[in-house]
Amino acid sequence: MMRPDASRAETSPVARPGLVDILRTGLVVVGGAPLLAASLASELRWPVDEASRLAKAQHLGRRALSLLGVELECLGVERIPREGGLVFMWNQESHLDHLVLAAVMPRPVFSLYNNEVRRVPVYGEYLRRTGHVWVDRNDESQWRPAVAAAAARVSAGECVLVSPEGTRSPDGKLLPMKRGAFLLAEAADRPIVLVTLIGGHQRLPRGAAVVRRGRLRAVFSDPIPRPQGDLEEWKLAVTHGFDECKHRYAMQ
Repeated sequence: MMRPDASRAETSPVARPGLVDILRTGLVVVGGAPLLAASLASELRWPVDEASRLAKAQHLGRRALSLLGVELECLGVERIPREGGLVFMWNQESHLDHLVLAAVMPRPVFSLYNNEVRRVPVYGEYLRRTGHVWVDRNDESQWRPAVAAAAARVSAGECVLVSPEGTRSPDGKLLPMKRGAFLLAEAADRPIVLVTLIGGHQRLPRGAAVVRRGRLRAVFSDPIPRPQGDLEEWKLAVTHGFDECKHRYAMQ
């Protein structure tokens, strides 16, 4: 199997934002943030079913990206089983990831969120009430049972969305895989589906505040069952899958 460092996909240069980009970003942030907060607060008061929540997230994600001047292309949705638990893993490229994932996920998912997100007003409470799982990475006595509970839900047929890198890439290249996401997949005994995001770093690089107009792709893989051997083999398979997809579907 190919070693992870042997296939690091090269990333295209990041363009300077133009005046239109600055105006678009400002309008979406100033106008969209209060609307999003109001929408989340409304759902806390009047809960909706999973199908309605999924459709709403898809609509809002695509609408926000369109207003920001981002053209989203989604490939491989037909590869995803309609039933059975799955561990979706995505490569973190930018803060746009959350809009993209909201727009493209074809099945309801829950996610793991950390202490920083937990403290965000309205949003942290929204995640707690809608079935997402809080994980304190600094407290093993908390995160181990939390991950075990998440794995049990996936075994029972739900889908979870996790980032195996654990943080955004500073340059768009894949970071080393962390073990926690694979421990969850192993405990759940369910396959992994990769959601490879391509172009996010060029649209909104780490540390930037303005979204650059342009294209962005999200590509779903076939389910990846655990290979024979230890978790390192699974990590290698996932790393290779991300790298291969980023190279194959790279923006021209």
